[in-house]
Amino acid sequence: MDTRAKDITKKRMILFSAIVFGILYIPWIIGIMIPDLGETVYAVISFPAVFMGTPALAVFITRKFTEDTTPLHFSPRIFQNTKALLFSALIPGAAIFLGTILFFWVFPDDLDFQGRYISAAYGAFGAPSDIELTIGSMFLMGFIVYAVSAAAFPIWYIALGEDIGWQGYMLPLLCRKMPVRCAVILNGALWGLAHAPLIYYGMNYGAGYFGAPYTGIFMMIFVTIVLGIWMSYITLKTKNCMYAAIMHGAADIIGEVGLWISLSTKSSLLGPAPTGIIGLSVLLTGAVILFFRLPCDV
Repeated sequence: MDTRAKDITKKRMILFSAIVFGILYIPWIIGIMIPDLGETVYAVISFPAVFMGTPALAVFITRKFTEDTTPLHFSPRIFQNTKALLFSALIPGAAIFLGTILFFWVFPDDLDFQGRYISAAYGAFGAPSDIELTIGSMFLMGFIVYAVSAAAFPIWYIALGEDIGWQGYMLPLLCRKMPVRCAVILNGALWGLAHAPLIYYGMNYGAGYFGAPYTGIFMMIFVTIVLGIWMSYITLKTKNCMYAAIMHGAADIIGEVGLWISLSTKSSLLGPAPTGIIGLSVLLTGAVILFFRLPCDV
């Protein structure tokens, strides 16, 4: 890569990052300085169109201002590669499902057989106030949600706002500046840092865990690196971040199941969601394998 190409790649990376972190971090800093605005700041930056739409907006602006006409790693034609589609829709979700099972195998006393979270969260949608669950019914419920997560195509396109930015645009830029494996790790870490304002205000981990909110922020960075390896692997293999969006969407859905049946007596840094180390463990094992199968160059 000649000097001019390196310079324009660096410029695009800086501009993309400045837009994403500017939109998410400036309100966060204001919220820290003026605590009374905290709830308003969180409501704004956590709104899906803002948080998930910002990376896509950053891609559009960056390409426009730097006259970037290189093809994006994106195509809606996902059925042209059935193997990649099935891998993305089924395998990460299965790993998360197994991680949830592992969490409750380690902490069986955290199972909520009365389904109080389900009643409280979904009572307005018809969930009964008195629920009696068994191990079998919990497993069946989890399996049904897993099947739904694999086919919930509207969620794929919601997640795409993030993934077209991080996987479809930023990852290829990073791969031009450094070895692929370094690029994948850095891309995942940057994606995690983008979540920091949300974690600060309690998303995913709440507020009562050890070292909050900083341990939650570091844990989220680790989570996005792990999930990012899966997503980068399929994106680099197919040159299409739509498969990463499928993984992302499936993970967001199946990742909620453990919370539905948990008494939440354990630290959220452990699980049962895949944002905790035990809930993440099977996905992490797969990420280690895929990390060493990443292409050496792209």
